[in-house]
Amino acid sequence: AFLKEKPEHMTHLHDDVLALKTHPRIHFRGCVDTLEAQLLWCSLFVDGQLKKDLGEILNLARLLIRCDVLEEPMPEGKLCGLTQEELRSRSHRPQDFYGQPHFMPEVSDGEVILRLNLCRCSAREAELAAAAAFTDRDGILQRPDILRALNRMSSMLYILMIRAKKEG
Repeated sequence: AFLKEKPEHMTHLHDDVLALKTHPRIHFRGCVDTLEAQLLWCSLFVDGQLKKDLGEILNLARLLIRCDVLEEPMPEGKLCGLTQEELRSRSHRPQDFYGQPHFMPEVSDGEVILRLNLCRCSAREAELAAAAAFTDRDGILQRPDILRALNRMSSMLYILMIRAKKEG
């Protein structure tokens, strides 16, 4: 039957398709909203190259939502000037690239690193939500492009933490 009004417990998934607000894709979009909010909040406390890099990550987060809603593929490309392989190498071996080893954030690391870590954690949460939203009943991932973009994002945020720690 045609609905004259959208029920309160439903929202648009795409086009005219409605889904329950508990749908995994809606949860994923909420996680990306939180990530965007964290990126914006963090950007208030930084300037220069770090602010520019956070802006580029924010644009990628916004593109994730667009590509989900319009069911478009995520474009490949560099993030903050780094390819996917470069991001992976730098995030796995920061000592080799930045002279700063892996570290666990501490209160003494300061506000910028702790805010970047919140952004990184939000990217990871969005990635987990995407894995749940885009894995079919047979366990096959339907949107590897979205998970790859989120993984790149969290790696880049970790690199920003490494660079801030080194400059610290």
